[in-house]
Amino acid sequence: MALTLSQLLAESVLELTLVTPSSPELLQRPVRWVASTELVDPTPFLRGGELLLTTGAFIDADDHDAWQAFIQRLKAARVPAVGLGHGLTHHDIPRALVECATAADLPLLAVPYSVPFVRISEFVADAIIADRFKDLGRASNLAADLAKLVSTGAPLAALLRKIAEEIDGEAAIIDIDGNVMSSWPMHHELRTDLVLEGLATNGTTGYFAVPLDQAGAHDHILVGRSEMTVETVRMAMHSAATLIAIDLTRRLQEESSSATRMAAVLSGLTDWTTPTATLVRALRVAGFDSDAPTVVLVAHPNPAFSAGYSLRLRLAVEQVLPVVRSVRSGDMLVLLAQGGAGDPTGQVLEVLRREMPSRRIVVAGPARDAEEIRMVLASARAMITPEQATPVRARAFDLASIVAAAAGRGGQHAAREVLQPLIDHDARTGGELLHTLRTYLRLDARQHLTAKALHLHRNTLRYRLAQIGKLLDADLDSLDTLLICNLASRMYDAANG
Repeated sequence: MALTLSQLLAESVLELTLVTPSSPELLQRPVRWVASTELVDPTPFLRGGELLLTTGAFIDADDHDAWQAFIQRLKAARVPAVGLGHGLTHHDIPRALVECATAADLPLLAVPYSVPFVRISEFVADAIIADRFKDLGRASNLAADLAKLVSTGAPLAALLRKIAEEIDGEAAIIDIDGNVMSSWPMHHELRTDLVLEGLATNGTTGYFAVPLDQAGAHDHILVGRSEMTVETVRMAMHSAATLIAIDLTRRLQEESSSATRMAAVLSGLTDWTTPTATLVRALRVAGFDSDAPTVVLVAHPNPAFSAGYSLRLRLAVEQVLPVVRSVRSGDMLVLLAQGGAGDPTGQVLEVLRREMPSRRIVVAGPARDAEEIRMVLASARAMITPEQATPVRARAFDLASIVAAAAGRGGQHAAREVLQPLIDHDARTGGELLHTLRTYLRLDARQHLTAKALHLHRNTLRYRLAQIGKLLDADLDSLDTLLICNLASRMYDAANG
């Protein structure tokens, strides 16, 4: 904690007296150092935060203009207060100086002749050294606490929370593009322009930025924001940076190392001929409990897929569920997550809507076993559309999940058997009966819309529908027939890419 003007005034050994009507807020200003001068303009030799001590030998007691210019220069240099040693050049504190300091709202302290300036300098130096040792101890304790969290696999947000509590402010990790990967408090907006400026100016913007180049965590920056003294925050941030880099690197490496295992899981989930026992083994190898509730996420990165996007999504989910694995599937990203309680799907959705509100993400589940994971994944994949503008929750029971469930029990072969007469006819004649049926079903069996979509005359469409009914030996006016054909078509399409 930095030494303040009020603390200096309270020290009887210094015998300082406040001679201006300064507010309590002004007296809480920190004193970074002490500077003594007899220059008319000492500002080129000041950095800000110094208690300026002078005897005022260079200005006549009644020269109001000179005192005013002197005080204005010191205020512009961010000097917290001025101490005038009286009894040497000036027997008393000049009235003109008091008036100018009062008008500028700059505290003025009277230093008696019996108190040498060096006594004040030594007192402040000793206090700064004591604070520095205290900061070292706090930084060391912070590093120990972070190491313990890292060793137990705590979420990254928990590490940032510890840092934020230590600096009594905020903490976050951003990538090189300025995207917030994780933060504490959660969902807090950061001024990335000030962050980058703080990186270049050592925290003068209020943001303290430390590049995470250690341990391979390149292209990421640890950010802190605090009202505490610059040195205190800087020491804490640098103490935390190495451990944050180690933890972040571990997470990045986990994504890479689990890619092969997760690819096997995804293959088993989407290839409906994979036996359930094989799928269960793949889940266990990937680090999942095959009988634990599993939340499934499908994301469509926009504008493009990136490792940073994958990590950011994973970190968001880890705020709710500790076990998270991801795998890329074409232009989509699939995540499986376990370990939550209550309504983990709803909790994940709530986090995503706050942290990634404009992303195309579908959250599904929780699924209770391997077969149900297959169902909810199919449902989530079917819900991803170009029109989607925000994270949504998949329906618990829809046609896609029914198809997945049926296919898992051998329905894929039965679906092909239903449609085989149309497949053979189209192959033999170059016709489009299967395409016609798909379009008819997609447009809810409305003939006028189907004819328009296929650019056919209504009579031509009726002829084709009659052919389809004859080949399938089914009545297309029957709801049962339409439902069977719809299921068979979707199952056939999913099984054949």
